Amino acid sequence: MKYFHKYIVALSLIPAMVSCKFDKKEIAISNDVSAKSHWTDEQLLDTIQYQTFEYFWEGAEPNSGMARERLHMDDVYPTSPKNTVTIGGSGFGLMAILVGVERGFITRKQALDRFVKIVDFLEKADRFHGAWPHWLNGETGKVHPFSKKDDGGDLVETAFLV
Repeated sequence: MKYFHKYIVALSLIPAMVSCKFDKKEIAISNDVSAKSHWTDEQLLDTIQYQTFEYFWEGAEPNSGMARERLHMDDVYPTSPKNTVTIGGSGFGLMAILVGVERGFITRKQALDRFVKIVDFLEKADRFHGAWPHWLNGETGKVHPFSKKDDGGDLVETAFLV
């Protein structure tokens, strides 16, 4: 009987679907690309890589050297403290620093100094069975809770970092 009602409902919808009218509009597809970029692929890649590097390099939290949870250019942080750092985002930042060395934005020594600073900070920071939390206080290394019931280790963010 349970299935009978489902079939009745399904069958009653068929006339409604069949009676619908569809306006088939033809879409003109053009291969003409009138907007041409003045940048070469290399220039575009240089710009994207440099801006990404700069975000993680210049925008890093000063004490830890890690990526801030959010970088507000107006220096107003309405949702989380300015010193909140993100574990996963810092992993992306480490990769951006390597690109910065490869592209000549910074020296290997500068990158090594930043990496040592980050590793020293993480060595003392809160961990839960080896996993770092989603967010840390960049000044103290103490967990900044992700939510009321989630203030422990975050395996996904830790994986992004390592």
